[in-house]
Amino acid sequence: MKKSELTKLIESLGDDTEVDETISKSDLGKALASSGLTLDAFKSKMESDPNFKSFLDSEKDKHATKSLETWKTNNLQKMVDEEYKKQHPEADPKDTEIAKLKKQFENMQKESLKKDLTNKALKTMTEKKLPTDLVNFIVGQDEDSTNKNLETLEKIFNQHDEAIKTEILKNDTYKPGGQGGAEPTEEAVKGQINSLFGIKE
Repeated sequence: MKKSELTKLIESLGDDTEVDETISKSDLGKALASSGLTLDAFKSKMESDPNFKSFLDSEKDKHATKSLETWKTNNLQKMVDEEYKKQHPEADPKDTEIAKLKKQFENMQKESLKKDLTNKALKTMTEKKLPTDLVNFIVGQDEDSTNKNLETLEKIFNQHDEAIKTEILKNDTYKPGGQGGAEPTEEAVKGQINSLFGIKE
């Protein structure tokens, strides 16, 4: 019996299959019987000789691997293609074009809205003497959110201005009318601001 024939015989059997009858009916069984090597002796060798068992297992693994590769070659790509088609059904070219145009239109609307909101915000910020450099942080998704951001910015700057005025009055560095009722000079005001912020000239 050839090695390939023995391998094929072993591979065709399940792990829990009784091999007695199968082997005894095969050419191997007949060869064993004629050679004086009984089936029981063969089975005993499988169970007692690790090298013999390892050889049979490796042959079985080789055949299983080859069978799997053959199955992959014949079936796997087809299954992948079918699954891809399920997940990505082919759309009508008209529908695809309409979706593309719709997306472009939505983007144009967003850009137009952002431009309008930016212009309105700049106008309001200029009127209220707020720093226009912050306009990109003020413009929101819509007019309501932009207006809320403007209100928050104005509130913050008003609180900041009030804090500065309070600090100036607390330090008593500014007296309306100056000494003898004279208006404070630009230099005096500048000196007060520098003193408040710790700026050294």
